[in-house]
Amino acid sequence: MSYDVNIEEIDFEKMNGLVPTIIQETKGTVLSLIYSNKESLEKSIQTKKVWSYSRSRKGVFRKGATSGNEQEIIGIKKDCDNDTLLFIVIQKGKLPDGTGVACETGQYSCFGIERKFDLNALYDKIVSRVKSAPENSYTKKLLLDEALLKRKLIEEAAEVITAKDKENLIWECSDLIYFLFVIMAKENVTILDIEKENERRDNSKKEVKE
Repeated sequence: MSYDVNIEEIDFEKMNGLVPTIIQETKGTVLSLIYSNKESLEKSIQTKKVWSYSRSRKGVFRKGATSGNEQEIIGIKKDCDNDTLLFIVIQKGKLPDGTGVACETGQYSCFGIERKFDLNALYDKIVSRVKSAPENSYTKKLLLDEALLKRKLIEEAAEVITAKDKENLIWECSDLIYFLFVIMAKENVTILDIEKENERRDNSKKEVKE
């Protein structure tokens, strides 16, 4: 995704120096609507963190500066009229599963949308275990015993191959993904890293065909 937004192309005049900015989580959940002025957009591009203009406080502020619920920007887009922005973000924070909330009311989304339990949520939960797992946690045991972790990954891969039916395959794939995510979290490899690598490979194949 791109940060290459030409600030000079943005129509700040239509709303007296402001443009509506939609904050969207990487998997499509709309988290909030903020307003950007030229200064906050410049800071957002420079720091890859969400900055906004507060109409009530009449100033520019960074999201999560006091709460810890930061939003890391991985892409910025503008609409066809150049008067609305879209920030695609990773929501970060201090909840037990390692995520945060976008809304001041404590909700994940200002529109009352709950975060769905998907592979990203599973990965975030494992990351939280890496940082502060209880001593009796199985994830903690795996993190402390690299040989056990690798052995379990090999075992689960074999069970995926030998699955007898779809239901069993789903079960074994779920186990395999868990152990794979533990290794990824341990080595600080994110799902976004994997997505970017697959995007790079896909683009390489397109270039070869062209």
